[in-house]
Parts: sequence; C-alpha cells; structure tokens
Amino acid sequence: MSEHRNIRTALGGFAPRGVRGLIGLSVIAVLAFLLGGILFGGGDEPPASERSSHDHSAVASPEPTTWTCSMHPQIKLPKPGKCPICFMDLIPLESDTDDELGPRQLRLSETAKQLAQIQTTPAKRAFAEAHVRMVGKITYDETKLAYITAWVPGRLDRLYADFTGITVSKGDHLVDIYSPELLAAQEELIQARTAVRALGNTASVVLQSTAKATVEAARDKLRLFGLAPKQIESIEYTQKTSDHLTIYAPIGGVVVHKDAKEGMYVSTGSRIYTIADLTKLWVTLEAYESDLPWLCLGQRLEFTSPSFPGAHVEAIISFIDPLVDPKTRTVKVRAVVENKDRRLKPDMFVRGVVKSRIDSEGNIIDEYLADKWISPMHPEIVKSGPGKCDVCGMDLVPAASLGYVGKALDDHDAPLLIPASSPLITGKRAVVYVEIPSDDGPLFEGREIELGPRAGDFYIIKDGIEEGELVVTNGAFKIDSELQIRAKPSMMSPTGGATMAGHQHGGSAVYATHETAIEHYKEEGKAREALTPLYAAYFDVQMALAKDELEDTRSAGKELSAAIKNVDMSVFSRKGHSRWMELSKKLSPQANRISTAENIKIARDAFFYLSEATIGLHQSFGHATDHDFYLTHCPMARDGDGAYWLQKEDVVWNSFYGRSMLRCGSIKTTQSPGSEGKK
Repeated sequence: MSEHRNIRTALGGFAPRGVRGLIGLSVIAVLAFLLGGILFGGGDEPPASERSSHDHSAVASPEPTTWTCSMHPQIKLPKPGKCPICFMDLIPLESDTDDELGPRQLRLSETAKQLAQIQTTPAKRAFAEAHVRMVGKITYDETKLAYITAWVPGRLDRLYADFTGITVSKGDHLVDIYSPELLAAQEELIQARTAVRALGNTASVVLQSTAKATVEAARDKLRLFGLAPKQIESIEYTQKTSDHLTIYAPIGGVVVHKDAKEGMYVSTGSRIYTIADLTKLWVTLEAYESDLPWLCLGQRLEFTSPSFPGAHVEAIISFIDPLVDPKTRTVKVRAVVENKDRRLKPDMFVRGVVKSRIDSEGNIIDEYLADKWISPMHPEIVKSGPGKCDVCGMDLVPAASLGYVGKALDDHDAPLLIPASSPLITGKRAVVYVEIPSDDGPLFEGREIELGPRAGDFYIIKDGIEEGELVVTNGAFKIDSELQIRAKPSMMSPTGGATMAGHQHGGSAVYATHETAIEHYKEEGKAREALTPLYAAYFDVQMALAKDELEDTRSAGKELSAAIKNVDMSVFSRKGHSRWMELSKKLSPQANRISTAENIKIARDAFFYLSEATIGLHQSFGHATDHDFYLTHCPMARDGDGAYWLQKEDVVWNSFYGRSMLRCGSIKTTQSPGSEGKK
C-alpha cells in the first residue's frame, strides 16, 4: 500500500479507477521501472573489478579536436585561432589513425580510392625492350676517301676528270702536270744509269757501290714525285725524259670535289681531286645520352629515308662517340651500311631505330652475337671464333667483352619492371607508392627507389621494389600531396614537416605535383574564368622560350604581369582568396623578371619558378577553357635537377632548351577543364 501511495504521489495524485485505469497504471509502472534501470542501473551491484571496467567504457570522452594550418601542417594546436607563422585561420584536423601508420603510409577508404582514380599494377620481371629512335644523315665513309694531290710543283696542263660527280676506276688517268723539277729528276736518273754502265767491272768496288746508290736515290726521288715503277723503268730503258707527269686514280669511285682547274700552278701537296668510294657509306645519327645504356658496338639498326618511303635498310653500329655534345646533350652514333647499288646518297636525311633488350645486369641481349667474336676497332667484322680483323688485322674479342650477354638466359635474369607512370621523379630522387594488403582498407606506402634506364613504357628497377608488389600507376601525385598536407615525408619533402613554397635545393620544387589541391578549393566557374587571361599569357611565355625568342618572351612577360594584377579577387571564396594571394606573390616577381630579362638564360630561370606557382595555381583552382592542359617534365633541365611546366599542346615544347632539344621531356598528366588531372 505504501508503494502504491508513492506512485500515486509521483503521478501528481492521479488515481486510476476501473479496469482500464488499472491497465494504464501498469503500463506506466513498467515504463518507470525501465527508465530507472537505464538511468541508475539495476540489479545487484557488480564486483569492483567489473565495475571499474564498465565505468571506463561508459564514461570515455571523445578525443579533443586538433587545429592546424593549411599552409603549415606542422602546426597542431588544441583550440582554434591564428597560425603563429602566417596568421591564417586554423582549420580542424580530422581525427585519423596516422599514429598507427608508418611515416610514409596513408590509408584511404575504398570510396576515396575510387574518387581519386588510383590504379595499381604489380611489378614484374621481363626482359626490358626499348626502341631507341635517332635522326641523322648519310655521309662518306672516311676510310674510302682518296685525295689526289700534286706530288711535285708544276702546271696542270690537262685534267681528264673535268667535272664533279664523274665516276672513275682504279688506275684511270686523271691529271697531266708539267714540272721542270720532274724533268731534272729524270735527267739525274739517266745520268746515274750511264755512269754505272761506264764503270763496268773495271772500277773499284767503292766506285761501283757509289754509282749504284746514286741510281737508287734517283729512282726514289721519282717515286716520291708520284711516278709508277713501270714509268721509271721506261725512262731507264728508253733514256728519254718527259716534262709531263700523269697522275692515276688510286681507287675507284666518284669525284666528289674538284679543287683545281687546268692551267693552274700548284705546289707540292696541293689538292686536285677528292674521290669517294660510295659502295660503303656511314650513317651518322644523334642519340640522347639517356639512350646510351641501350646502344653497343656491333648492334644492328634499321633506318629509313624520305627518298625511299617504306624501304628499311640495315646497318651496323661501328662507333659511339665517347664525348657528349654539351649544347645538344646528344652523342654521335655511326653505323656502316653497304651501298653496292649506289641507291643511297651522302647527305640524305634518315631516321634510325635500334631495337634493344637488356638483362638485369644491363648487358644487351642479341641472339645473333651470342658466342661470337668481334673486332674492337671495326665492329662490323663478326666471326664465329677467334681470329684477326679483316680490315686492320687486330685480334678479335668475345662479344661479351663489349657488353653483350655471354650466357643462356632464363626468367631470373630478367630485370624488374614498373610502368613509367609510377615513379615521381624530382632531381636525383624517385618515389613510388605501393599498395600494401590490409583488412582495414587500402594502405599506401612511399618508397624511394633506384631507377635504371627507361624501357619504352617501363622503368627498370635496381632497388626498392620487390617482384609482385602493387605499385600505383595513376594517382601517385594525389597520395603524395595528401602526405605533404599531413606533414609526412613525401616527394617534395623527404623528411616531412613543412615544405617551402619556393625553390628547394636538390630537386625541382614543383608546387606542381599536388593535384589534390583542387579538392581543397572548390571555386565557382567565375573564379576559374578570372584566371583565363593569366594562363593565356603564361602559355605565350612558355612557347616563346621554346622557340628561343627573347623579345617575344619579354612581351609575353609584360602581358602576364598585367593579367596577374587584373585578376578579380572578389570572385574567390575566403579560402580561395587566401590561396590566390599566396600564389600571386610568387607569380608577380617572376613575371616581372621575365619582362625585363637581359638574356634568355635569365628568362628561363624565372620561368622555372613561375611554372612552380602556375602549376600550384592550376591544382588549386583548375581552368575554365575548353581544352586540356598538359603537365610536362624534362629530367635534364637545370643541370639534371629536372623541371616541370604546363603546356596547352600534347607534344613536348621544351622551354628550357629551345630548338637545341625541343622534344626532350615527356607529358606527365593531362589536366581537363575544371577537373583533376589524369594520366
């Protein structure tokens, strides 16, 4: 009864009447009992140990929010405010499991992986193949040239080969030369022969030997004047002199130069003709220094000429220049080609290709040269065993000593390959992102690797990756950007922490490579449209430098400076405005440097930093024009540190080398209008 009264009191004196009232009271009582159990617990009190455990889980409080700076991610504070470095508003740092991951690791959800369009492919072993393409021309074989010169001073009375291009055979007469000195030398021989006959056998041995020595000296003098042995014998037999000397062709070929005319007086050594044997020619090509691992003496190459469309001619590499041209950064490669039908002509333009394969040790694979012997001086001489060179007589050497594979190969000898789109290359560093199997979602890890030569669409890996590991082929820039935002080690910041916005020693500091920046500055179309004149002026600078036109570069720099000043800042969001102000401070000084550059070297140095900021601008806001932009990279620019820049054409126009190496480099990503880049 007391409990009943308490309930009634708690209900404000409500007293149910009848059956329906009793049922209602029962429902209310049950609800009150359940509510009390929820709020205050129920039943017997658990033991102390269990109660302690239970209370810990029930009372656990959420982790406090951490605030960071979007520009200086190393700043982490427990409450909102201003960045102590740049005084920008701090933003909340989302709680994640970074503390459980390695310094170079990043975990994404499956949805985030798909949105970022991240693709992977396993590293595999295969014999790397590359097609080394070169351009050049056909030239004379210098070992097949003969220079016809005057061996005696005199007057050219007759030139039998009287025009350039005439074909002569070995032994054909070429020149009649009148020479008083030749006449005197013949008289000396006749008199010496007469003296020997006059002495007979009556003279002393000393006189006879002296007379015979005089005859030999007279013969030698005529030989030095260019007379053939039969001509000398005729003079001795007939006892008649001639004041003219006939010069004969020492080889058969074509007269390619005629350096004298009839009636000219010439001195000893004066060149009269140049004769070239065109049955064997040289093909002189230029190869980039990065292609040298794929080239070796004795290799076969194919070349084509516009003069004979569709015709493929084979030649053998006989010489690779030991020096690199410092201006073009290329190496001359020479090959020998047979031309018995004389279809090929000197100075013809040709395009050559060497199809090469190498093993894991960098040796070139050529089944034809397996177990063969080659002449080191004339690599076109190849034999199946030891011997002598047919040209110079040197001992032949095994093909393996010149860099060819000297054993039978199996799959373990194949190098490890990854797609060429996988590594992020800056300066001397190369970073690859690998997907690690995980039950908690895609986990990616950065690796610094040692790259070998590039083989077409693949790179050879020397160290850093194991066979079968999944390497990121598309989206690596996005992962790298996110790691940098989180102040973790990345391509741009090897040790993690803050990354300087400007130049970074030891590599190309490309603001550039952070494609995910677009995701952080979602601007309206008006903001992107405001940047269109700026991009247009930037591309004018880029193309003017590629064409080596300093005046056009300066003019475009002035237009760019004006375009930067005229950007309507009111169309940007608050965060976008801060980002634009940051980037404009980097764009303006470089545009001004370009507009006043005293030489193209200064303009190109400014363009390097201008491109860093412009690429960062595009990755933050995108572009509004209806055509793609192309992120382009040249690993040789800036003394091998490499450089990135944007283009509006999908063919490389190298702004750092101009016409000397116009196509050096590669397109890294395609940036679509208003969207992220894609491979």
